[in-house]
Amino acid sequence: MRTLVVSNNGLDPVSNRLRGVLRTRVDTEGPTVARYEDVEKFLTQGEAEMFVVALSPDPERGLEALKRLRRSTTGYVLAVGQTSEPKLILRALDHGADHYLDEADLEAGLEAVLLRLQSKREVAPPSGRLVAVLGASGGSGASTLSANLSAALAKEHGKCALIDLKPGRGDLAALFDLKPNFHLADLCLNVTRLDQAMFEKALVAHGCGVHLLAAPQLFADTRLVTAQGVGQVLNLARRLFSHVVADLEDCFHEEQLAALRQASTIVLLSRLDFTSLRNVRRILEHLEENGISRGVVKIAVNRYGQPGELPASEAEEALGGKLSFYIPDDPKTINSSNNTGGPAVLRAPSAKVSTAINQLARTVLERRRAEPTMAATATTPRPAWF
Repeated sequence: MRTLVVSNNGLDPVSNRLRGVLRTRVDTEGPTVARYEDVEKFLTQGEAEMFVVALSPDPERGLEALKRLRRSTTGYVLAVGQTSEPKLILRALDHGADHYLDEADLEAGLEAVLLRLQSKREVAPPSGRLVAVLGASGGSGASTLSANLSAALAKEHGKCALIDLKPGRGDLAALFDLKPNFHLADLCLNVTRLDQAMFEKALVAHGCGVHLLAAPQLFADTRLVTAQGVGQVLNLARRLFSHVVADLEDCFHEEQLAALRQASTIVLLSRLDFTSLRNVRRILEHLEENGISRGVVKIAVNRYGQPGELPASEAEEALGGKLSFYIPDDPKTINSSNNTGGPAVLRAPSAKVSTAINQLARTVLERRRAEPTMAATATTPRPAWF
């Protein structure tokens, strides 16, 4: 297992002991060492599976590095410091450490951690496929598509998990006419003891086979949703369900990036208008900057066929590649379904919009070669309007 030691300067006594213990027990090649201020640079190399933050001799800088580290990885994070300071232990755990080791007894503490990791690794890795649905701009219809896509997948595969990642304004419970007792923030609050039983208890099932984990409805609860919690929730969902759909709020908050990094497919939903297509391009660039391959991104045009929309050929020219899916504009069917709390693919299966979503469900999860990237290079011609 490759490891990364994050410390004040890599030369202090605690760091030297850590390197020796880790080389003997965990990382035979020898752990990589990074200073607090350089942790993000080493994360981009993507080699380490375990991260150890030495808090001595500068606990405040160490805690800040620990906080930044947890925001950027779902890997196993250890904090090492003095156990004579209970407040320091609590702060380290609050900042995202999975475990706190006593620097005076590293060997025994690391042995306990390795036993815990071994038991976790004996569980089969998650194999379910995650589809992340991301709207390019407001009103793109991402929640409606997420609800219908999950219903279509449940119909075809027996069941499907649906995760609402829009804290404070999630609509998925209403779109299915469900009244959940628990939500995502409840699981994030209990992330240190989150297991399959707790996860299943938080789900609310619809008759069509969709199992929803709702978003918190109170804006005050939105701050409780964490990247670590979302990462664990999605891992559990992918262990229990062959197909998981996540309705995303954006592409830049850490908990949203945690979902994007696990996604087998990202459906980027847009309309054929200037603002939506401009945002598509910005999102594609942002995903690439965060190490997310454009090969997993499928651009879908929603409400296709509206009067005055831009030609699809111009949109493809601006984005430098083909649009993957077209979902026709059908406000009568969609509004009727949303207002009565049931997906259109179930209430009006023969409607053109339902047929298009069913086709998306059948094709978006196929294991096939990645399509050419949608990247537009510096030399790619773009229409004047873009």
